[in-house]
Amino acid sequence: MLRRVLVCAAFATWCFLNTWVEFAEGRSAYFSRYAPLRAVVIPVLLWELLITAGMLCAWEVCRRWRLANALSIQFLFLASCLVPFGIAAVATLRVFPFDLAPLIRNPWFWPAALVAAVVPLVWALLRPRAASRLLRGIFLYSWPVLAVVLLQAWGNLLKFPAARYADHALAAPLPPQPARVRVVWIIFDELSQEIAFDRRPEGLHLPEFDRLRAESFYASSAHAPAGSTELSMPSLILGQKVVAIFDRGPDRLELQMAARPGFSEWSGTPNVFDTARSLGFNTALVGWFHPYGRLLSHSLSKCFWTAGWLTSGIEEPTAPQALTDAMWSRARLQFAALPLVGHFPGFFPGIYQRRAKIERFSYLLDRSREVVSDPSIGLALIHLPVPHPPAIYSRSERRITAEGRIGYVDSVALADDTLGILRRSMERAGLWERTAVLISADHGWRTYLWRGDPEWTPDEEAACHGDVSGVPFILKLPGQKSGIAYSKPFDTIVTRQTITDTLNGRLTDPNMLPGYIGRLAECDHR
Repeated sequence: MLRRVLVCAAFATWCFLNTWVEFAEGRSAYFSRYAPLRAVVIPVLLWELLITAGMLCAWEVCRRWRLANALSIQFLFLASCLVPFGIAAVATLRVFPFDLAPLIRNPWFWPAALVAAVVPLVWALLRPRAASRLLRGIFLYSWPVLAVVLLQAWGNLLKFPAARYADHALAAPLPPQPARVRVVWIIFDELSQEIAFDRRPEGLHLPEFDRLRAESFYASSAHAPAGSTELSMPSLILGQKVVAIFDRGPDRLELQMAARPGFSEWSGTPNVFDTARSLGFNTALVGWFHPYGRLLSHSLSKCFWTAGWLTSGIEEPTAPQALTDAMWSRARLQFAALPLVGHFPGFFPGIYQRRAKIERFSYLLDRSREVVSDPSIGLALIHLPVPHPPAIYSRSERRITAEGRIGYVDSVALADDTLGILRRSMERAGLWERTAVLISADHGWRTYLWRGDPEWTPDEEAACHGDVSGVPFILKLPGQKSGIAYSKPFDTIVTRQTITDTLNGRLTDPNMLPGYIGRLAECDHR
């Protein structure tokens, strides 16, 4: 009986091995929105108990009815093993010390893998009883490895109490400054200067970006402090180049700066919001990816954030779910994680990530409209997950959707629509004329990450050639009506000082901007 229990429990554990491997790796706590014990682990454990109990019941029925050696039962067991072995393959790929994504995206990878699987599959079909015994033995004797993975996973899960996943207290509100300038700083994640402006694809219309460019300081050769959100966003907010990060839990991120040795905690390093508050302004942040509400809330009057999409096995819901809904979601996500499942007719695994992104983007857009139209907010950072993949917008239909062959170029059109929505919100609130609006990105389009992905589109392939790593930098000062072009290269690390001097009244004349940005760039270069 113990042998049966161990085999069935191992089978169930293998079905969620990607979950346990991810938690054993210990990389997810910082990027999780919710405490994983409630959001992920409890539904997984309940599924494992149900699978184990169901298999034991089936085994007992087959034993009593003397069906255990029937070929149909053997084939049924062998077919069911495709699920745990498929998930185990996904989990194994995660622990390799090098990136296997380029290999897996190679068009010859899956044909070669299928050819390699022919011999064991044929043997299993010819000798189903022997194959079943072998697989039961593999499950049974995998327990030493499973025990190590589970112990490591639980050690990481129990390391941080649920309270550390909660947002921290916000800063006390300051008296509003209705007659003073305000700054709305919008970061469109992964927006490429080349795609949006310099080499705009045919059929991509961006009227809101073009309208703003015509009445703003427009830099065509800006580049971000780093090529990833992890490094760029702290760099921009601090005004110091961050070269490495080390997450130490849900609410703690250590930064290594280029300008000084050692490490600093992000939450304890003075930032652009602290400067704004020292000038008497309330501050707000609406963003995604980094846990802003746990790290920067002490510098903010308002804060709204969502997490990014976590890796296979530990994906979170957008909002807390009832237990039955959470279990159903986990089952669908595990099925979507199986290798080659995307080749089934009518099934698209990426649909779940797209739907979650639509929910999160809609939430962030609503909160962004609220913040930019609030006259009490003097500095607002809006960090939105567009045009970062996956795409959730069809520019041909001009609507948000999780369906269809859509990609990065469509997402750039969504960024343009979003800018229009935020502009109209400020205009209706009577705030546009006294607001300095700064548009930029945390990094350009990282085609080396996305090219070859199953969602890659012909539009993306046509647009991706050449350097697409530059980012836009568009600044409209209050009352500005005419455009000023600037073509010299500079690092957008100058953003913090630019915002500070706009708020403190030193930067008021748009004609000052070319010389001003040039001087900041020279100082940064030194």
